[in-house]
Amino acid sequence: MEREMPDNSVVVNLNQFERSRRTPGGASAETLTMLHDCRDQLIEGATRTLTRQTEAMEGTLLAMADRSPLLDTRNTYYGAQGILNKQANELLSACKDAYCQSFSNFTFGREKSVAIELSELSLVGDQDFEITLAIDKATSRLRFNCAEELVALDARIAHLMARPSLSENDNPLGPRALCEALLDGITHMNVSQDIKIVLLNQFNLVLTTELAGIYQSINRYLVNHAILPDLKAGTKTRAQNQAISTPASGAAVAQPLAGGDMFNLFEQLAGGGSHGHATGGSGGSGIGGTGHAGGSSPGIGGFTLLDSLSQLQLGAMRLPGGGSFELPLLEAASIQNVLRSLQQSPVMQSASPLDAVLVDAVAMLFDVVFDETAIPDRLKAQIARLQIPVLKAAMLDRNFFSEQNHPVRRMLDAIATLSIHLPENEAGNTRLDAISHIVSRVLDTFEQDISVFEVAATELEAMGSTLEETLEETVDVGLQQDIAQIKQAERAELAPVIVHDFINRALKDQPVAEAVREFLRRDWARLLTVDYIDEGEQGAHFSSSIETMRELVWSVQSKADMDARLMLVRILPGLLKRLREGTAKIGFPAKLSDRFFATLVILHANAVRPNTQPVPLPDATPADVAEVAEPAPPPEAAISVAETPAVAVAEPEPAAPEFEDLFSLRARSLNKGDWVEFHYEDGTIRWARLGWISGVKNTYLFSDQDGMNSFSIGLHRLADKLRRGEAVLVERKSITESAFGKLMNLFRQKLSSV
Repeated sequence: MEREMPDNSVVVNLNQFERSRRTPGGASAETLTMLHDCRDQLIEGATRTLTRQTEAMEGTLLAMADRSPLLDTRNTYYGAQGILNKQANELLSACKDAYCQSFSNFTFGREKSVAIELSELSLVGDQDFEITLAIDKATSRLRFNCAEELVALDARIAHLMARPSLSENDNPLGPRALCEALLDGITHMNVSQDIKIVLLNQFNLVLTTELAGIYQSINRYLVNHAILPDLKAGTKTRAQNQAISTPASGAAVAQPLAGGDMFNLFEQLAGGGSHGHATGGSGGSGIGGTGHAGGSSPGIGGFTLLDSLSQLQLGAMRLPGGGSFELPLLEAASIQNVLRSLQQSPVMQSASPLDAVLVDAVAMLFDVVFDETAIPDRLKAQIARLQIPVLKAAMLDRNFFSEQNHPVRRMLDAIATLSIHLPENEAGNTRLDAISHIVSRVLDTFEQDISVFEVAATELEAMGSTLEETLEETVDVGLQQDIAQIKQAERAELAPVIVHDFINRALKDQPVAEAVREFLRRDWARLLTVDYIDEGEQGAHFSSSIETMRELVWSVQSKADMDARLMLVRILPGLLKRLREGTAKIGFPAKLSDRFFATLVILHANAVRPNTQPVPLPDATPADVAEVAEPAPPPEAAISVAETPAVAVAEPEPAAPEFEDLFSLRARSLNKGDWVEFHYEDGTIRWARLGWISGVKNTYLFSDQDGMNSFSIGLHRLADKLRRGEAVLVERKSITESAFGKLMNLFRQKLSSV
């Protein structure tokens, strides 16, 4: 059952959630496989179409050149036609590689930043503008002709990536991503910008009539894999928008607080309450009053209310006849609203009706603060010591109620914010002593000069900033090992899919001997797996192993011209060296290694004599077949890397919901540095700071208040804890602003009942 949170809480009310944050969805191996299949259907279909229409595009460009009256324009068309005539395969291969790389960036959260800092603004050059315009036109044309298919595809990819929604230009299968990849591929040909734009336009015109069919095929594939098979366009988005914009029944909607309105309420209540009390505990009587000491009538011993408060701030107040009056003693561990005792005391004899209302308002402010569960009791005890000084400041300066940055309010907010930096240890005790020293100085020195609070607030805010910076540095260093372990565990899960994809792309449509294919799929895949788990896709060893694989595939193909043969001679020594180092790293059996490299000698010899009878490869013996069927295990180092345990997740990750609710969206909206309050069955509460989020599996890594201990939790498990009230997101907002919001509502209710 969801807990009811007080209006003044510094804890976020999930029903008032308004913001969300895009993060890359957790890509499981199954999800990644489907995404790769969709990627291949799109780029393979697009490049097949362009290959088929290459001759037609050449004819169009020649015709355009003949009709052009300008020499520069004719040369541009001729240059584009020459690229298609002589380098079409190289061009389309570059486009395909560029698209696969951009798609990989999307699936692993390495998206291009769209945020623009003001300091980075500059005039856009004409060439950049032309390129942007060409991309925009090409994207718009394709999207217009595939509108119906893309509505469904956008929703399905968002669902597959576990995102609440996906804007039309963020879909990695969308026209924008495809057009940008085509332009990147064209750029690799080192041609002029005019030729780039001409080629992009030709590609776009060809794809305009074909792309819808490709998208239909991808949608059918996703439907067959149960990705929104009964999709109703727009339903999900509307439901989510309604859920976010409509607060649940009984939830208070935060409104901006006008301090002047609050003081007007006080004056109205004081004027209408001349025959009663502002509250049940108020002792005010009479009409009039100015809200400060000068307007109060003399009370006990001729003292005004403000004079009496100054005496009570220092201890006991002298009474006629030699007696004294003092408020309950506030010790270091004492949490008591002494202003309630003040309301029942003889001191209120000197209070005007407005004074009585102000006392009641400040007393209620402290009631709200003391009810706040996010502030630890030992910190509330320090705030409790400030009750009399805060009341005096409110009576001296009515701006206390209207200015959010009023020095007194800043000091109270700064103390409340330090809650997250007070763990139950020696460091926390030292910080509490420093806070206590600042509070004591205010008690000893404050008379009527509000600047005392200004100095104290500045010191406390500086303390909070320093502690936050120190914690940030500690966490960043302390979590590195945990982050590395989580990344390794995630890469270990995804490695089979990633490696399989790279090998397939290297071998696709390549005339390669079966011995090489078998070696790459069975043996070299093990090296790629170890390198990927150890370093990731951007790692130097993984990149080198991928390049070695591509060179191997190229090296065993027929070399029809002398340049290709000379190139083979140049790269062969380094290629063989890297192959031997790689096979040694995975513990490739010596007999199998000798056999494979002997086979390579024959394949390379055949590659440089394409017009003669090739040398046949030796037949495998039964012993060779048996040894291949049971390859030697990889060395211990490789096994230990693949099996390195990540930081343990406390509980298993629940299944992702079909549609994300507010709790899932709120979990997604968390950023590094945000705090979460975890509640446990034994009644204990643990504060944790978010230190890192995995872009692959959406694993959240938290640390404690000192940054010394850490634990990880998955997105859906965190959302489930939020849903059950076992986790509460902490928002470090102004405690006084929250309290005044509640006070205003209460005083309005009182005024309406008068």
